[in-house]
Amino acid sequence: MSVDNDLIDRILEGEVSDEEAAEFQSWLQVHENLEQFAFRAELLSDLRRSLRRRHIQKNALDASRDSHVAASDSSQEKRRTSVFHSRRTLGLAITGLVTAASILFALVWPKGESLPNHDVAAATIVGNVSSKLMKSGSQWDGARIPPGDYDLQKGLLNLQFGGGVMVYIEAPAHFDAVSDKRMVLHSGRLSARVPPKGVGFTVETPEAEVVDFGTEFCVDVEGGASEVHVFDGLVRVHPGASQQRDLSRSVDLQASQAVRITDAAAEPEGISIATDRFIRNFDEPKWNYARLVKRLKPLAIYRMPIRDRGLVSEPPEYSGFVVTGDGKRPPHARGVFVGGSLRVGADSTGRGGHVDSPPALSTGQFSLTGFVYLEAAVRSAMVATNLHDGQGNFSLSLDENGRLQATIRNGDGEVSSIAGSSVLPQETWRHVVVTADKERLHLYEDGKLVASTPCAAMAASDSDTTVWFGTDSRASQVWNGRIDELALFDRALNENEIAALYRTAQEEIARSR
Repeated sequence: MSVDNDLIDRILEGEVSDEEAAEFQSWLQVHENLEQFAFRAELLSDLRRSLRRRHIQKNALDASRDSHVAASDSSQEKRRTSVFHSRRTLGLAITGLVTAASILFALVWPKGESLPNHDVAAATIVGNVSSKLMKSGSQWDGARIPPGDYDLQKGLLNLQFGGGVMVYIEAPAHFDAVSDKRMVLHSGRLSARVPPKGVGFTVETPEAEVVDFGTEFCVDVEGGASEVHVFDGLVRVHPGASQQRDLSRSVDLQASQAVRITDAAAEPEGISIATDRFIRNFDEPKWNYARLVKRLKPLAIYRMPIRDRGLVSEPPEYSGFVVTGDGKRPPHARGVFVGGSLRVGADSTGRGGHVDSPPALSTGQFSLTGFVYLEAAVRSAMVATNLHDGQGNFSLSLDENGRLQATIRNGDGEVSSIAGSSVLPQETWRHVVVTADKERLHLYEDGKLVASTPCAAMAASDSDTTVWFGTDSRASQVWNGRIDELALFDRALNENEIAALYRTAQEEIARSR
């Protein structure tokens, strides 16, 4: 028999024939089919209001499987002959079936949750980017994550829960790993990808509970509010604190829907989905482009993968700060490859970033490499600079005509500038390189030399010369788009090195799409 969701829905409403009902009862004898039906019944009905437990989860059915099989032979035969006899009694049988599953659930977990077994891992660390995970005041370095309370103080963390559930967490974050099917996010951001075997995975926050039905969703907890964003599939959101949830306020979210929940709000507030705020994977450490940049020995690299209110550098002593308009964490934006980028613009909380103690540029030579992405037309906007009040020695910006422009200052205070030949296109990543070799200033776009002009040796700048990204020192030349993979050098890269960077980048972009 072919049983789809449409048939299950009609069965729940008692709108099937006696023949369909009999066939359906036979279909239910397979445990996997029972699971499918239970999840569908939970999703589409209000039965949970009358049940002691908040939801029916797959782990409950798994845990009760043995007892269900042992007790089912006689009881199922009775239901087969007496319950599924008519459309009217069919609805009662369905309710009884779901209720029985819930009773089994309550017998196994009478208080709603099992006691943590610290000998069994709730999750496993499968990836990280410069992460620092703390547990009970000490750094946690193990691959297994036992049930317990954790603080992610820096970096990115990729955890795998039961059923293949992949959870990506960005610092700063405070969370509890409750079991392989449940976690509590006290603060921070996460993204979750839930395959069919992981259906029922639950994320609890101070303001809500999020139950997955096979999907990709993200959660943001900050400032007394929880946001849930669904990118694929379906989740159910139960607003309210753990012991105060009113199931009548529950909402189902489908792909491209999002809500914000606060304790003060009577109902969850529908909001626009934030496609650029969350990290949904991070494979950056595997990228050849990053390795190539490192082999060229830059003074500092700004990969832009981490937005924990910081502008993170490799090496870390040259890290800085992200500027926001309202003090909140800046939004995540998809990078040129897969990871993050610095997003700056009038419609964003991001206002750029600055490094107060950058590496010194004292050789008279210089290179700046990176990627830029323009979201909307803008003029005189800054990519990166350390020029301010007669100090500093370089900038990369858009001129008044919308062209990329490179500028350096020499030891005599004289300025040399060059600009590209065409307006920077919108919604396109452009690889940009600026070099100065004491004789000429060069500007490259997508691996090609687009402008060159004579220049003298650059003036020296030391670690007290602030570098701004996405803005100038007065916040008057704000970028409108994204900036990624910036690297500073104290030498001039040659044409072969620049061509190799662009070629490698194109290969990486092709693989990441």
